[in-house]
Amino acid sequence: MNKVFALLALLMFSCLSLMAQVPKELPAFAKMVNLKDGTPFSSDSLRTEGPNVLVLYDPGCGHCQELGSEIAAALGNVDKKIHFYFIALQGNPEVEGYINMFAKGLKNNPQVHFIHDPEGQFILSFNPSNFPFTYIYDGKTKQKLQHFNGESKFKKLAPFLEVKEPAVRPL
Repeated sequence: MNKVFALLALLMFSCLSLMAQVPKELPAFAKMVNLKDGTPFSSDSLRTEGPNVLVLYDPGCGHCQELGSEIAAALGNVDKKIHFYFIALQGNPEVEGYINMFAKGLKNNPQVHFIHDPEGQFILSFNPSNFPFTYIYDGKTKQKLQHFNGESKFKKLAPFLEVKEPAVRPL
């Protein structure tokens, strides 16, 4: 009887894991807000040229703060056609605090967009398991290139982006 129960539990867990997988193609989402100008934001608002990087983060999360700081430091070496969309469940005051304390280089950068997700649509659509959750996809085909759960190092993301090597200055 215990073996049957264990087998059923394993089967149920496997089915739940399969249902909660990260999508291979960009799912449709809506009901978000661009914090820069207050306009509605949806999956149709994303750029169709080059890779797009969607980062679900929490402004109070240490790993999220580290990733934001590393992206800000590397942004000068990232191809201009790559755009970063930082998506938070929190509103403008918390996001502004995050930017000002940890990622000043992201502020007013045309490659970076801060999005408010008041209804948690991103979580329902992408099934993240940790913060920060990073989803990199091709803007043209809408196919996933890679995703990361809980990763705070830009160097792990870089191979999936077009990053130029920093110029080496002679001594």
